[in-house]
Amino acid sequence: MMMKDVLNQYPRSVIKKAAQIQALFFDVDGVLTNGHIHYDEHGNEWKQFDVKDGLIIGYLKKAKLIVGAISSRESAAVSKRAAELKFDFCHQGIVDKLTVLEKLAEFHHIKKKQIAYIGDDLNDLGVLRNCGLSVCPADAPVYIRKRVDIVTAGGGGSGAVREVGDLILAAKGLLDEVLE
Repeated sequence: MMMKDVLNQYPRSVIKKAAQIQALFFDVDGVLTNGHIHYDEHGNEWKQFDVKDGLIIGYLKKAKLIVGAISSRESAAVSKRAAELKFDFCHQGIVDKLTVLEKLAEFHHIKKKQIAYIGDDLNDLGVLRNCGLSVCPADAPVYIRKRVDIVTAGGGGSGAVREVGDLILAAKGLLDEVLE
């Protein structure tokens, strides 16, 4: 039913990769958010998150996937959102994201090909080149979009994580179960 609707959007090679995924890692600014950083008159930072992205993370965790963020910036708003959604980890202030990916794969006893990663910019390229399923939002620069397995229909902060979560659950045969 619904699972076929999701899977019909992707080539067979992408579905095969998605079926092997055991972990979904992502950047934050430009992926989980629209990339805008707002400061109020007191210097407090705020960001906007899409509730649909948050909802699918809960279902991915119920399906026993490892879910977490690897961000170059540090933000209290991101820490709060990660705690609220019960991420398995939230690494912030990371310069070398690929090294973190490799350490996480080793720690969780999974292969890099079992990790899907959503990134949107230059600092994500190392990870995007070394994971099982590479994804970027529609509003990523063209040179990033040309180097990934999937470009999501929406931009960062507009359901990009949800789209990938739906694909992974569908490829694993779990989406219809979630819908029941």
